Amino acid sequence: MRVLALTPSYPRFRGDYHGRFIQDLCHRLHGMGVDVTVLAPRSRTLEDYTTPFPVRRFPFMPARSMELLAEGTMKDAPVHHLAQLPPYMVSAYLHLVAGRVDVVHAHLAIPLGFMASLNPGHTPLVVTCHGSDCTLPLTRPLYRPFTRHVLRRAERVVAVSHYIEDLAIRIGAPPEKTEVIYLGVDTSKFKPSGDKAALRTEIGIPEDTLLVGTLGRLVPEKRVEDTMAAVAMVSKELDVHLLVGGDGPDRGRLEALASRLGVDGVTFLGRVADAARFHRLCDVFVLSSVSEGLSVSLQEAMASGCVPVAVNGFGCPELVRDGENGYLFEPRNVDDLAYKLLLAAEDPSPGSKARATILQRFDIDVNAARYVDLYDDVASTT
Repeated sequence: MRVLALTPSYPRFRGDYHGRFIQDLCHRLHGMGVDVTVLAPRSRTLEDYTTPFPVRRFPFMPARSMELLAEGTMKDAPVHHLAQLPPYMVSAYLHLVAGRVDVVHAHLAIPLGFMASLNPGHTPLVVTCHGSDCTLPLTRPLYRPFTRHVLRRAERVVAVSHYIEDLAIRIGAPPEKTEVIYLGVDTSKFKPSGDKAALRTEIGIPEDTLLVGTLGRLVPEKRVEDTMAAVAMVSKELDVHLLVGGDGPDRGRLEALASRLGVDGVTFLGRVADAARFHRLCDVFVLSSVSEGLSVSLQEAMASGCVPVAVNGFGCPELVRDGENGYLFEPRNVDDLAYKLLLAAEDPSPGSKARATILQRFDIDVNAARYVDLYDDVASTT
């Protein structure tokens, strides 16, 4: 089975978090005997590293140093990055039609899923909707006809959560060929620490301090400022430290805000090359985003035994049952978030239940096997 994984988001260097969930899936598929080739954009920060399957990088500007569009997502791309979209799309299309495969698997309906839907070779198309490719068309109508075309043209539409599945169907995906396959995580890699005290000693955090973590791109919709404000409130009652992992355009604003809030116990780590180690450090993981498909970071934290405290919305309730395996709070409600952090500090037992949830329903090997069955099905019926 030859599968082309077409994606706008794929790690550009070792430790890059950008599209790592797609990379993890491709590794699993390769291990299951799928002949996987990845087609992803080139970018100015690209570094060479080896993979057990081919990764083709399509160029879209005269020089790699000029390639800016692939540095982030379309959702938060500035205008001068979006100006590169026409040559980006043309180059992706030309590289797409040059290959011969049994199935094209496009990650995100737009932008590259649209180019895959125009493939004259009639290769079966599977589209996985991750989040922004379904939320953007509902908030910006310009994208809607392109997304609708892709979802109707695809042989199968996969959503990473039931929340995203509902949005995809609203846009135009036929319900009878739409399903949910969770991405899942590597539960042998993301697991509780056997010696958390030693890890804390390495970074100078006392053992009796509540360590709260959040990890992801630092962009406005992640609402990291809500987490910081809640930690500032909690710090009046107990010793707490916040680890902010990840980088992005919002970092400078957040660092300045931390100073204004007087939050002394906060560390901005920047790029996190070892997400498993990050989660093993933390007692509690917070997801305060107001735009999310189904957070892979949240799944990884739960697999690591962290107590999850997440927004009550989007795909989060599919992972977290409030008061059982973690806590949910109302989006943008800092008081509610602070209260749930205090509950997590008082009783860490939901952490073990959080890991059990991942083991039962969100294991990457189980969900990768579902993709293998799906490929076989669409290849044999088209």
